[in-house]
This record gives sequence, C-alpha cells and structure tokens, in this order.
Amino acid sequence: MTSAHSYLWGEFQWYMPAVIAKFDSRAAKFFTGFSFMLATIGNQIAAGTYPFSNDISGLCPKYINIFRATLFISLFCVVSTPWNIIKNAAGLLAFLSGYSCLMGPLAGVMVSDYYLIKKRKLNVHELYHDHGIYHYSHGFNWRAFLAFFIGVGPLLPGFAKSIATNLNVGGAWKIYTFAWIFGFHVSLLSYYVIVTYVSGIGEALIDVAVYPPQKGDAVAVDIESGSEE
Repeated sequence: MTSAHSYLWGEFQWYMPAVIAKFDSRAAKFFTGFSFMLATIGNQIAAGTYPFSNDISGLCPKYINIFRATLFISLFCVVSTPWNIIKNAAGLLAFLSGYSCLMGPLAGVMVSDYYLIKKRKLNVHELYHDHGIYHYSHGFNWRAFLAFFIGVGPLLPGFAKSIATNLNVGGAWKIYTFAWIFGFHVSLLSYYVIVTYVSGIGEALIDVAVYPPQKGDAVAVDIESGSEE
C-alpha cells in the first residue's frame, strides 16, 4: 500500500486514513473506510478483546467474567492513548520494536520449558488444578521470571535510545537491532540452565504425557457398576 501510494502520488504514506483521503471518488472513500471499520472491529474482538477477557477471567473467575474483563480492557485502551503511538512512523516503529523486546524472551521461556525441559510431556488434567504439579512456589515459577528478565535486561538500553535518540548507550544499541532473536535465545538458554543445573521443577517432569480422551478412543466400561473407566 505504501509503495502504491508512492507510485501514484510521489511520496510514501503508511497511514491508511491519509491514503483514503487522497481518493477522488467519495464512494471509494466510503466503502474503503467502511471495510476497514469492519476489519478493525472483527480483529479486535477475535484477537484482542476476547483473548484478554478469557485470560483475565481465568485469574479470578469468582469476581471477573468475560463481560467485566471486556469493560476493563475497553477502558484501558482509551487511557493508554493509542493514537499517540500511530501519529507518526517513528513512534510506531519504536513501539513495535519495544514490543519485540518482551515477546522474544517470553517465547524463549515457553519453548525451552515445553520442548527442552518437559520434552512435550504434559498432564493436561493437572493444568486445571490450582495446587497441582504445576503450582510451583506459591503459584509462581520464579525460574521462568528470572530467565525472562535475563533476556529483557540487555535490550532495555537500546529500547530507551529508540525513544530518546540523544541517549548514549554504547554497543547496547546494536543488540537492540535484533531484539527478538537475541531475547528469544538468551531466555531459552537461561531457563534451560537454571532448571537443569540450578533448581529443578520436580514433579512437573513426568515420564508419559497425559491427555484427555480423544474422539474414537476406546472407553473401558465396568459392567457391574455401569461406570466408565
């Protein structure tokens, strides 16, 4: 879209409302704007509002349901003033780069835990027990938090410079240019080392994965009692 705008009007433009404003046809402006409105609503419901509400309600289901969590995120979206993020390309790119500083280490910890430590063996039933084998220490896996911050820490100086360009952070700026890859690998290796050589996760490691019954699986029936096993 940006390249097409440069071809037609001689300048690069990434902000879609500004592109639509250049259209000569009022009908084209209306239908394009209406399409983007529908796409935005659908995207926010499917990828923004509902996932957030589902997660937050799971943290405290006694007091928070899907509707209340939706009201909370709706209020937060206004308070965070997102229009300041997209008012210029530099601000948007800085925001997206900062986002990768968190997503890379987060993904690294998850991949390390599931593939390297647990070797894809989970007891799905225990995931829904508040004091099951995945409860860890007082409900928090401190190893994961430590590995996460080890990956995020070296990226913070570069992130600060992306916001305030006059800061002198030395070579840390070069690390920030590949923030997601750096954070992912550092957190992945950190979590693996911590769990393997410093503090294990004990009963969370199981020999055989336990999954719920799948469609088509044979179900044993006790003929005398009539109960399923």
